[in-house]
This record gives sequence, structure tokens and C-alpha cells, in this order.
Amino acid sequence: MSLNKTINMSIEEICSQLGISETKLIKFLETPDDEFSTVQKNENNKTAIFVIDQYLLNLRTLVNTNKKSDETAKTYNNFLSRVKLHILSNNASLKINELNEVMVNEVITKGMKDNRKYSVRTINKYNAIIRSLLKFAYNMNFSNKDFRAKFTIEKTSLLPRYIKEEDLPKVLKCAEKLSKPHSSRAIIMFLLMTGCRVAETSIVKIKDFDIENDLIYILGKGNKKRIVPMFAELKSEMLAYLQKSGIKDWNPNCEGYLFARDENHIRSRNFDVRSIQRIVERIRNLLPELSYITSHSFRHTFSVYCLKAGVKEHYLTDILGHSDPKTTMTYTKLRGEDLRDAIMNNFPFPFEKLLNKMNEKLK
Repeated sequence: MSLNKTINMSIEEICSQLGISETKLIKFLETPDDEFSTVQKNENNKTAIFVIDQYLLNLRTLVNTNKKSDETAKTYNNFLSRVKLHILSNNASLKINELNEVMVNEVITKGMKDNRKYSVRTINKYNAIIRSLLKFAYNMNFSNKDFRAKFTIEKTSLLPRYIKEEDLPKVLKCAEKLSKPHSSRAIIMFLLMTGCRVAETSIVKIKDFDIENDLIYILGKGNKKRIVPMFAELKSEMLAYLQKSGIKDWNPNCEGYLFARDENHIRSRNFDVRSIQRIVERIRNLLPELSYITSHSFRHTFSVYCLKAGVKEHYLTDILGHSDPKTTMTYTKLRGEDLRDAIMNNFPFPFEKLLNKMNEKLK
């Protein structure tokens, strides 16, 4: 028996045991080590499209179990849907381990207006979403490695920008120039005098606005409930707004939204988050010197002035609905009356004086 025949028979036996053809075995033997490594690496990873779909299904479950808020889920879903569309348009078979920062930046910048720049915080938000996706992929064994390190989170200043006291009348005056002045002013006043998030403001109902006990009941992130004190200035502002928007007498059982597009007793169409953000954007456009203002600036402003006025941090934590990332806050630790009495006398905004000044200028 010749040497060649012996070798050929050995190959046949090997292929028979492996259950592959001779062609595949030869191709494997001829494949360079680095190329084989890449092929093997890809075979152990699911496609990015598959992982995104599974992640969004899991996100829906987290919302249903109160582990994620509807607003957070909406943000994640919108961005990942854009990422998915970009992948489908360019490389539908892209593996999850092949997703990189260049691709994600292409998604972020697509359709951006000329010369527009995203803040570091905004970019960090998008990168955090991708990192969450990659962590999910690794935990679910959809990838052979945790690839989160590919997407960095840049350090930013923790000090938020807030609106200076002398600029507050300007902001209110601009609100009164918009298409629905009474609604715009009321929304700005509510944001400014409660420190509530925009998403929370959007869904406050009239029955949550308890004028008899000077309290506002808020449904926050992750469906966590808390109570915010109602200051006298805010109460008078809101009652005046309700008068102008179709409600003469406050009804504690009214299921309608406090800030509603359909201004009547039903009030079933609330100002959604984007609508409130547009109000702030229009104010910002009218005040170039306050170009930093965002809808979240009012929450920062409330917080900063509360601290300046000496409000204790643990009271403010309850009012704002803040929680340690490592823990889950269920309900406010203090009763509504305790929160109200604790800071009512230290209310940070001299609104009565500011409003009088503003009214004098408008005359």
C-alpha cells in the first residue's frame, strides 16, 4: 500500500468520524489562525438584530413589573429602533460583537441639523443604552464576552446649570407670549415650584392636586409614589389656570389631567413630554442669553435654591424622588404633612416679590 493511499484513507476515516466532507476539512486546515479565530468568535455571537429584539421584549417585561418606567422604556425603544434600522440598511447579519462606536455615532448624527452638537451627557445616555444592551447579551449567553468596554462613558460635571433669580421673570414673560399663554405659564410655574420631572408633570391629574391639604401626589420613575408640598404661590397660579381652562371649581374626584389640551371638565388629552419640551424650546429661542435652558433646568433650579435656603438634604431627596442607584425607594419616608411643614417656611423663591415686579413691568 502506497504512502499516498495510507494518507487518503486516514483523511477519509477522520472525515467519517467528524461527519464532514474532505473539502471542509481541507478548508479548515488551510484557514489562517487569525481568520479562524474571527470565524469562531462570530459563531459564538448572535446577530445584533436578534439581541435588540430580545432586549426590547425583556424591557417590556421590566415595565410590567415596575422595574423600568414607561418613559425610560420609550427612550430605549426609540433609540434601539433607530440602531436596528441602521443595521438592517447596512448589514443585517451583523453580529452583536461587531457593533462599535462608529456605527452608533452614525445613528446619533443621522438627520442632525447643520452645526448641531450633542452634549456629553446626551452621548453618554446613548452609550449607556448600548452598554445595557451588551450586558444583556452577555448575561443571556448571546455573546461570548462582555463587550461593554467598547462604549465609554465620559466624565461630566455633576453641577447642573440653573436659572438665576433675576432671569426667572424673563422666562415667565416669554411663556406668556406663546400660543397658549395660560397653559405655558402654568406648566413652567409647576416645574419651577415643585422640582418635578417633565414626565411626572405630564401625567398629574386634578385629583392629585390636593388644594385642601396643600399637597401634590406624584407618580414618579418606576411608578414610585411621593408627595410634594404645594406652596401658596403655586396654588393660586394653578387655580387661576384652571379657571382659564374651563374649570371654575376644583373637583377632588376629577380624573382629568391638570395640564390638558382639551380644556374642559373631561381633560383626557394631556400635554405629553415632547409638548412640554417644545414649550421650553420656544422660550429658549426667545432668550438667546439663556440658551442652556432645558425642561430639566427647572428641576435643577428648584433643587439648588432649596439647598441654598437650608432645606435639609433628606427632605429634598424625598421631595425630588431621588434614590440611591443601589437601592429601590418605595414610598416617601415622611408623611406629606411632615414634608410640607419642614420646608414651607424655607420656600426658596420669593415669588410674590418677583411676580409683583413682573406685573409692574407689564403695566
